[in-house]
Amino acid sequence: MINIKKNKLFSILSKSYLAKAFSLFSLVQIISALTSFGILILYTNFLPAEEFGKISIIWIFVMVTSILIDGGLNSSFSIRFYKVSKEENTKNIYSIFIYNSIIFGIFFLFFLMFPKLLQNILQVEILRSDLTIIFLLILFMIFGNFYTNILIVDKKPKHYFIVKLIFNTILIVSSVVYLIVLKEGYISYLKAYLISYFVVTIGGLYFFISNYKPWFKFSISLNNLKSLLKLGLPLVPNTLMLILLTWADRYILNLYTGLAVVGIYTVGYRFAEVINNFIINPFGQALCPSLFQQYSKSKDEYKKTLGKVFKYYWLVMFSIMIAYFTILREVFQLFIGIEYIKGYDIVGIVLIGVILWGMTNLLGATVVMKEKTNIMFLFTFISVTLNIVLNFVLIPTYGMYGAAVATMVSYTLQFTMIFIYTQKLVFINYDYKFILKSVSVSVLFFILILFLSYLKINIFLRFGLKAGLFLLFILMSYKFLELKKYIKGFMNYGIKTK
Repeated sequence: MINIKKNKLFSILSKSYLAKAFSLFSLVQIISALTSFGILILYTNFLPAEEFGKISIIWIFVMVTSILIDGGLNSSFSIRFYKVSKEENTKNIYSIFIYNSIIFGIFFLFFLMFPKLLQNILQVEILRSDLTIIFLLILFMIFGNFYTNILIVDKKPKHYFIVKLIFNTILIVSSVVYLIVLKEGYISYLKAYLISYFVVTIGGLYFFISNYKPWFKFSISLNNLKSLLKLGLPLVPNTLMLILLTWADRYILNLYTGLAVVGIYTVGYRFAEVINNFIINPFGQALCPSLFQQYSKSKDEYKKTLGKVFKYYWLVMFSIMIAYFTILREVFQLFIGIEYIKGYDIVGIVLIGVILWGMTNLLGATVVMKEKTNIMFLFTFISVTLNIVLNFVLIPTYGMYGAAVATMVSYTLQFTMIFIYTQKLVFINYDYKFILKSVSVSVLFFILILFLSYLKINIFLRFGLKAGLFLLFILMSYKFLELKKYIKGFMNYGIKTK
């Protein structure tokens, strides 16, 4: 009888923080992705595409404003977290709270004085009462995200799991109540998120008071705040550029094609982001704190870990993408409202960009640890400029397909620049031969499965053909790429690095 506890894989999973954290973060993202999927089904079946597009445009403003108010303090706090004492972290936390509250008040009062300004900027109609909801959402989103970010950086995945579970539960219930019971239309989406972030913020305040006890004026440090802003503010333009990189296409789509197309495009984009929510994001959340610690202790260990991640990332991500497209068209047709069905056509294009973006973020850890945050703005500015130009060139002729291509090309450029720059900062000898082989095989099978997805044949026959092709891909990859040897090496590496 096999002793499970002596098994190498069990040993890695049970004792490695990375494995435990990844498991919990993955579970959180699965719950969040299922919640997001459920809400997507809900809104696409009860809202016309035009109103769903309106939500997307307003969300751009929510994200941009929250970034401006935050001032990069969330990121700078994370960077300094392991470099300063708990007493200094306490001062940093409450200094950030005061700063965010003051800047929020300025923004809110300004738009209350000029309510028509927001409508002119977004090119959508917004009621004055809705403006208050939007700004309260922004405030509690900032505080809620700051709390959950600390749970990640402080390596508290269990607490993070509980908080996100509560958040998603409230989000589902609130959405059903506002959209179906009260029939409040597009504002239901914003109200549901507002209530969810408000509850998380209340929990966060309790956490901070319990773990980082405030000592009134001694918990506020103007010098600390200046230092954090000095590190964080250069990140703000870069973060804004990232928002433009991800969302500018929807704004430009609205200018040329209207809110209905924006709604359809957003649904397709959301399906592309599923892989990010399930796999890429939780892995990054689990890995980055460990990379930060490894870099400060041993650059050789840091290089070894990042080298392993880069090597296997492409095969894993493309395998998941192939599996995803094996069932995606059938799922799309079954659950999504008929008005949004064309959104399926852009999923594959955007998803390739999302996969590239995931690795770009992992490589970006090197730039952050080197505190070369200024260069990030230059790279992102170049990518965003290309993205906006391509959107204006392609959207008038190709509509949302042009927007999807512009997104993929821009993500490709961003990855290329970050990769070249990080190699200059910290050179890593990657296994390019294995990566090239794995990507080539994966792309071939992805094209074949995508072709089968568009065949107008019996749905069960089509699914059977795709499933058979996916199994063939797994078998060929295992033999052609000699995965048995690499899996054994990965397991041995995991034991050594516990």
